[in-house]
Amino acid sequence: GDDNSGRKVITFSCCRMPPSHQLNHTRLLEYLKYTLDQYVENDYTVVYFHYGLKSLNKPSLKWLQTAYKEFDRKYKKNLKALYVVHPTNFIKILWNIFKPLISHKFGKKITYLNYLSDLREHLKYDQLNIPQEVLRHDENLRQKQKGKLPPVVKVPPPRPPLPTQQFGVSLQYIKDKNKGDLIPPVMKETVSYLKRKGLQVEGLFRRSASIQTIKDVQKLYNQGKSVNFDDYHDIHIPAVILKTFLRELPQPLLTFECYDHILGITSVESSLRVTRCKQIIQGLPEHNYVVLKYLICFLHMVSQESIYNRMTASSLACVFGLNLIWPSKGAASLSALVPLNLFTELLIDFYTNIFNSRTVPGEILP
Repeated sequence: GDDNSGRKVITFSCCRMPPSHQLNHTRLLEYLKYTLDQYVENDYTVVYFHYGLKSLNKPSLKWLQTAYKEFDRKYKKNLKALYVVHPTNFIKILWNIFKPLISHKFGKKITYLNYLSDLREHLKYDQLNIPQEVLRHDENLRQKQKGKLPPVVKVPPPRPPLPTQQFGVSLQYIKDKNKGDLIPPVMKETVSYLKRKGLQVEGLFRRSASIQTIKDVQKLYNQGKSVNFDDYHDIHIPAVILKTFLRELPQPLLTFECYDHILGITSVESSLRVTRCKQIIQGLPEHNYVVLKYLICFLHMVSQESIYNRMTASSLACVFGLNLIWPSKGAASLSALVPLNLFTELLIDFYTNIFNSRTVPGEILP
């Protein structure tokens, strides 16, 4: 899944490590590098579940030292956060041993989290594939802490959204509060800005931005205040804001109802896939269709400049797939990513063909 800044998240679960005598640690290191190689060109996040590391499956300090050296600057540069969940004294001892080797800059990327609930502040928790053993361990820790915790404070009910709210509310809500405009203001403004100044920026949508800056911009939009992206001197801020807007919709733009239909795209014969995409898109509610068409038209423009920005339809699909569609319950499995990204890639590549037969009064194109 993604974290709150739209970065890809990779998880490592110690409880799934076999006993050391059954594991070829050289091959494990090769596998770790192979997995990370698919993501390290972009900003990414790692979640490390420490529970389950025991004397039986604990790698040697020598191996850990080798592994740290093998993960050179290529891997460390775009790693933006490393979350260590359920740390123990072993982690603290290990930290002291490795401290001389670890740069201050890298050390600042590490965050220790005592409970799984702490992860919710940083990423889409429901997208994580967390082993049952880790879930049970977390529950046991909470049970032990129950007697030590202060009495539960009654939480006031959530406030209703502001009339100017843009994030975390439905498309219908935004339309009703914006004189019936079909395209949400935040979407219109980010797309317009990126179209003017970002089409040829290398790695557009692949980079993250300051979390605090993103929160500040969201707050401005939610309060109905104007945002001048020139003030921030970072083209990646409007790009992250656009992804964040899509990700925070209560229901995905492609709707929960379409999820299973989209998963079936890989079983459709190659020559018929564009037609199948078109059928699925035709079934969308009118408002979702218009907003999707507006977005995909823009992403198609971005892909047309891929000689400069390196963002082909396939690259954009990897970034936007899970921001356009996710299951109503739980997380999208790894196997689901292939059809979800393929569907998104087809929408971008064959935009003109797929969206040419349905127009809606009041729709505008970027």
